[in-house]
This record gives sequence, C-alpha cells and structure tokens, in this order.
Amino acid sequence: MHTRTWTTLLILLLTVLFPLRLCAQRSFLKDYSLKGNLSEIQPLPPSNSVSHIAVRNTTVWIGTGKGLARTQNGGRSWESFRTVPQFASDDIFSIALRGDTVWAATGYTKEVDGKGVQTGTGYTFSFDNGGTWSSLPQPLDAQDDSLVAYGSNTVKFLPIVVPEQNVTFDMALSASAVWIASWSSGLRKSTNSGQRWQRIVLPSSDRNSIAPSDVLGRYEIDPRLDNNYLMFSVCVENDSTVWAGSAGGINRSTDGGLSWAKFNTENQVSHILGNWVIAIKGQKFGTKTRIWTTNWKADKPDEEFGVSYTDNDGRIWKNLLHGIKAYDFAFKDSIAYVATDDGIYRTDDGGNSWTRSGSVIDNTAGQRLATQQFFSVGVVGDTVFCGSGDGLAKTIDNAEHPFAQSWEVLRTYRPVGTTSTTYAYPNPFQPDKEFARIHYGSSGVPTSVTIEIFDFGMNRVRTVVKDAQRFGSGEHDEFWDGKDDGMRQVANGVYFYRIVVNNAEPSWGKIMVLQ
Repeated sequence: MHTRTWTTLLILLLTVLFPLRLCAQRSFLKDYSLKGNLSEIQPLPPSNSVSHIAVRNTTVWIGTGKGLARTQNGGRSWESFRTVPQFASDDIFSIALRGDTVWAATGYTKEVDGKGVQTGTGYTFSFDNGGTWSSLPQPLDAQDDSLVAYGSNTVKFLPIVVPEQNVTFDMALSASAVWIASWSSGLRKSTNSGQRWQRIVLPSSDRNSIAPSDVLGRYEIDPRLDNNYLMFSVCVENDSTVWAGSAGGINRSTDGGLSWAKFNTENQVSHILGNWVIAIKGQKFGTKTRIWTTNWKADKPDEEFGVSYTDNDGRIWKNLLHGIKAYDFAFKDSIAYVATDDGIYRTDDGGNSWTRSGSVIDNTAGQRLATQQFFSVGVVGDTVFCGSGDGLAKTIDNAEHPFAQSWEVLRTYRPVGTTSTTYAYPNPFQPDKEFARIHYGSSGVPTSVTIEIFDFGMNRVRTVVKDAQRFGSGEHDEFWDGKDDGMRQVANGVYFYRIVVNNAEPSWGKIMVLQ
C-alpha cells in the first residue's frame, strides 16, 4: 500500500478511536523549569539503541532508547539525563543544537488496535547546555484552528487535535527561530521558544512553488491527501534559507519560510532519487554549502532508495548509493559519511568513490556489533561516532588510521565480573530481526569457552562456539542466530544454553525464541 493510502486509512482510524481534544496552542504556554542534579555520570551510554547523534564542538549528544545522553570527553564517560522526567520513559525522536541551546523532541509508540502508533509528547530544551531544562507539550490545534492568512489568501488547514501520528522527526535552530518537522502537523516554526507555533504554507502536491503574492483561490490542506505536508526533515542554512523534506519531496525557502520552491522526482530532469526525504543536512567546505538528502521510495514506481546532493540550490541533483536505504549524514570538511542499512559509507570525492565500514569488531574489548545497520553518525575531530540498534561504535579517520580500520565498541550491559553468572539478551528474541547475545565473564588469559544450545527435551541443537579462545579478562558476548547445527531455524519455544569456561563447572541459562 503506498504512503498516501496508508496515511489516509490510519488517520481516519485514529479520528474514530480518539476523541478530539479542544486544546488551543495558547494552552501550551505552561512550560516549567527543571533544576537540580539532572545528569548521572556513567561509563557507557544508557542504551544500546542509538537513533540520533548530534555534535557541537567536542560534545556528542545521543538520543537512545533510554533518553538523552552526552559525552564531553570522546566517549570515556557519559552523562545520562534520565532524571529529567521527559527523558525518563519517552524515546528521542530528534535533537537540535545551536551554541548552548539544546532541543529534543520526545514520543513513544502507543498500542492502537494491536498496532504501534507513534505518538508525540513534546519538547524538552535547555539554554545552558543541559544545566537546566524546560518542557513543552506537543503542539495541538483547537478544532477551529484551521485558517491561516497567507498574503491576500486564506489557507484552510485540517486541525491536528491528537498527538497520535503527530511526532516531530526533525528540528533545526536558526538565530531567531525553532523549526519543527512533524508527521501530521507539518512544518512549523516558533520565534519565542515554542510559546506559539506558526504553521508554514508549502506547495501542495499539484504545485511546484508557492508565494504570498500568488492568487491561490480555494486552498485547503489535508495531510491525509497531500504527501508534501507529511514532514520528516528540516535544515536551516541561516534565518533566510530553509530546506524541508517531506513524503512528497524537498522544499526550499530563501525568505524565512514565506515562499517555497519544491523539488521531486517529477518536476526536474536532474532530480532526486526518491520523494520520501528522511534527512537533509548541509556540508560546508571551502566557500560553498552542499545540501545532502536521504531518499526513500514514496508512491511512484520509478523512485529509488539512495542519497542525493546539490551544489546549486536544488537546480541539479547528483544521485548516489542507488538502492541503499540511508538515514543520516555527518561531515568532516570535504569528507561525507552516510549511515545506512548496509553500514557507514564514506566518500572524500563527492561520491565518485566510496569506502564502506564492514563488520565492526573491537579487538581490544572483545566486543562486536551484531548488525551493519546504522541509524546515526557524527564527527568530532578525527573520530567518527556511529549509532546502531546494537550499540555505539567509534573509529578514527585520518592519515595514520584509515577509516574503519579499527573500532571501539561502546555497549552497555549488566556486568557479571568473574562470577559464574550468565544471561542472554534480548530475551525473548526474534531470530529474523536480531541475534541473542550470551553474556559471561572471565578472568583467565587466555580463556577457552564452549557454548551449546539445548531444546526443552535437553537435546543439543547447536554448538555456538567450541573451545574458542577469548583473550583478556572482563565481559564477553557470544552470538546465537536462532538456528540449529544444520542452519535451520529452530521452532518457537524455550531453549537452554550451557557455558564451560576453562573446563570449570558449567553455567546454565535460558533463552526464549519468539518469532
């Protein structure tokens, strides 16, 4: 089912399931400050699910499955902001930085008729680099908040009155405004720190541009029927030049969001790869700014996954990484890094040639990532930070240390030390989506380890490792892919594993397979 049809059905369903809440935007002026000891110092990130990375000078902020965190020393320690109520239970959907100002959009997945629906919970922000925080709810419209003056025209919007399907996927900060790109409530900006949000008028799906001087006639906006109002990304070059990505293409304004030109696969010869624009970022080097976009398939048969960039304000696009699903960008001068389903891609010549990360293995700590899918990437100096659903990894990229030649993996875990305690996670696990990690500790140098999997009848189904040598004391993980020795997928159910370290007494644990 293509994007527009899916969106229409889902929002119609939500309209029936959730009563309309008559909350005007003025009710959201009740922001409040959160003070005191707001961070906890930890040796590792708070979660192994790292969906967002944002960098300001030498500080790296990450959005994780357990809230917001940062490091100011290259990853040697992390400050977790889980004590801030808004970060205690909600997921981070986007992060924006400018100077000492930090904004984060939060939300969660709500169960609706047996399906998960992404639901926005608002914004938490700091003007003193995380010293104190304030919070605002997700912007909602009153039932009669529908008319927007636009030049001599009056534009009628569908009021967005529920937080379901109203999450903010991206934010951007200019010198005078906060910009938010949200799924159902579109593109908005605030010039008073979120006390009021201005709805932005964009070209509808049948227009390539729009300006206040246009005579629009009857102009009604319903995001259920117009992919260009389903927003995912926003990038500001300055107070005047703004880029915004939707499920219908890319929009560019040079007058602070009043007038817009739209670029998509249908209205240009040298066009972008796909109309669903997940991320937009600017690469500044020399005297120019190169605008990069990640492109996904929306609802046209000739669209492709990949990335595109323009050096001339959107008139011509260069298309790269055809067929690869990409999520994020980071830059170091003329070098670009792309986080994708297939690893981190690196180019230093504008995409004429690429290097790919491959398997991520930390030989020093004996850790590795069980995935090559990366959702986020950031750069501090020569260090490249890469976020995945299985942990955070970093690598050096300079003349002495080529990109991805060596890795440091930062994964949080419950330590077991040199005891016989062992555990497996995730548990239950889904073999078609993930690996099960079997965690144990050791003190011997080297360590010989054997791990076997048994079914409920205590029949051995898989030898994970046999007399494998693991060097160094500390914490270790071994991986099980949910298959037996014949590489057949095992049935759902409870399985037991046995670990023997250096011929000591076996340790036992349990894993549930739930496909």
